Amino acid sequence: MNKLDPASVFNAHRDRYIKILEPLFLPDDVTSHDIIRYFASLLRVLGMEDKGWDPYAESRNILNDLNRLMRVELPEKDFPDADKTIWRLGLLLYCHVVEMDAPYEVITNLLRFRLCKGYSPSPFFDSLTDKEKKNFAKTGIRTGRKIEIIKELSKQSGLGIGEIFDEFYSNKLRNAVQHSDFIVTDEGFRCRSGSGAKAFMLSFEELDVLITKAKAFIAAFLQIETTARQVWGMQKGRAIPYDITYKGLMEILVDDRDLLCGFAVYWPNNSRSLYRRTKDGVEMVNCMIDLANATIDLFVDRYARVPGKFSPLVEHDASPVYKPLDKSETRPTWPL
Repeated sequence: MNKLDPASVFNAHRDRYIKILEPLFLPDDVTSHDIIRYFASLLRVLGMEDKGWDPYAESRNILNDLNRLMRVELPEKDFPDADKTIWRLGLLLYCHVVEMDAPYEVITNLLRFRLCKGYSPSPFFDSLTDKEKKNFAKTGIRTGRKIEIIKELSKQSGLGIGEIFDEFYSNKLRNAVQHSDFIVTDEGFRCRSGSGAKAFMLSFEELDVLITKAKAFIAAFLQIETTARQVWGMQKGRAIPYDITYKGLMEILVDDRDLLCGFAVYWPNNSRSLYRRTKDGVEMVNCMIDLANATIDLFVDRYARVPGKFSPLVEHDASPVYKPLDKSETRPTWPL
């Protein structure tokens, strides 16, 4: 799709978006808040899942497929109007980008983390009006409203995240395509009034800008998310002090590419709290989403009957015992 998406223009927008998103995904100090909420935001913690229940993974595959199709040289005998075919594929890609839940939810939860508002599997709910909350179960939250909430949180945080969406999100374009209320002509894009919007037209140049910037945004999101998980993956195999009171040690869990995919907290009473998301599903042990306090609760198993000075989980006459690190026989110890 060289006419519609010149590489230099696309790369410039993507790199600019990455720079805007970087302070959100890679904050200078994650230890000033509960780091579990940061990891939960990156990993989209929802609960236990079997393999094949992650729409985000499928969306990545769809976007890859559409991108490849848009670069294929279409045979003239099968596609006599190949240029319009490419535009139609571009419109499908555009709508998929702007309708994906994961980017909005991850960005919103990372903004909430920055603002000390905690983690939520439904991060927009707290920002809704009473009327919107009442209708939430039936109508959910429209995309434009999600963007409004991101803008509000972004302004509070001092970051310019919300301004990105102004560059490519068009509700009337999204509605027209989603409701099949459009025509691709020799001059450009046309919409009648059946989708609830007034009739309008876009030139191919205008359409190119919106599709290119939408592609650049999702490429930036995917890249910075991967970079953040890569940075944390470098801490794999270590036992990092997490809870100074209970003497919990945290381990960063990684996937087969050494990207952060979860975390484990080891307690000195030989118990462990764990969350891990991989392509095979989600593993969640001794932890649960706490909606009331907007966090992830970690269960420590039994408390000591007569605790010593080391931890409320260790008897006064006993030594701390930690489970071995993940896929290892090495038992961690609390640093002196």
